Amino acid sequence: MRQREGIELAKKEGKFNGRLKKYHKNHAGMNYAVKLYKEGGMTVNQICEITNVSRASLYRKLSEGNK
Repeated sequence: MRQREGIELAKKEGKFNGRLKKYHKNHAGMNYAVKLYKEGGMTVNQICEITNVSRASLYRKLSEGNK
């Protein structure tokens, strides 16, 4: 109970945001991977190997862009 109360108090004060995303909107590797994918010419596996972005993360980012 004490932990939950502390988290609620911190949220009210704007100090609790939770875990940060690994691939935020300014992440260079992810942005480059999306650019390479849209250009065509390379497979997803090749793109992931070059940019060090996982396949699942790349596909997740691409599906977010389609929404």
